[in-house]
Amino acid sequence: MAELSHPLGILRLVLLALDLDGVLCDIGPSVASRLANRFGVASHPSTWRSYDLRLLQLGLPEAPFHAFLDETFADPHLYTEAPLVAGAAVGVAALRAAGWRLVGITARAPHLAEATTSWLARHHLGLESVHHTRVGAKADTARRLGVDASVEDNPAEAESLARVCQSWLLDRPYNREYPLQHCRRVASWDDAVGRLCQLRLFA
Repeated sequence: MAELSHPLGILRLVLLALDLDGVLCDIGPSVASRLANRFGVASHPSTWRSYDLRLLQLGLPEAPFHAFLDETFADPHLYTEAPLVAGAAVGVAALRAAGWRLVGITARAPHLAEATTSWLARHHLGLESVHHTRVGAKADTARRLGVDASVEDNPAEAESLARVCQSWLLDRPYNREYPLQHCRRVASWDDAVGRLCQLRLFA
């Protein structure tokens, strides 16, 4: 019998935290559609240059626009109708096959937990659990869970997560202008899988 390159018991399971919106769930087109229906403004997610949509320069009155965003992101239907991010399903399957344990850490409000769980089950993503936390507190959750690595699309969260684990920022038009100091950028899901599988190999 051939000798194993990694003796049984040497490799440990490692925990990977995945953001949901922008990493697994593509809510951008639905937000843009609702924006057009409400205000008559055509705006495509590929043109957005800020993660915080309140900072978009769309020529809209501030108060109604902010109220619209609050209403939109609180609506469970936004998430139940959203498609997968390109490459996410294949990427998640590859990471699980490589031995990663996967959890979700999201800034979605707690009342969206049922819609979130249903969406993940429908797309067979197989996360062990999902943890809802406030914006800016994902690193605290990751530390509590003992997360080894994370994938985010919010550059500020990715930088914060880099203090407690290996942090990867999934490249998006709205995060490209953010100066990164500690997290590392990945160009796509394929890029993320390649790097994380390599990391897993040497765990």
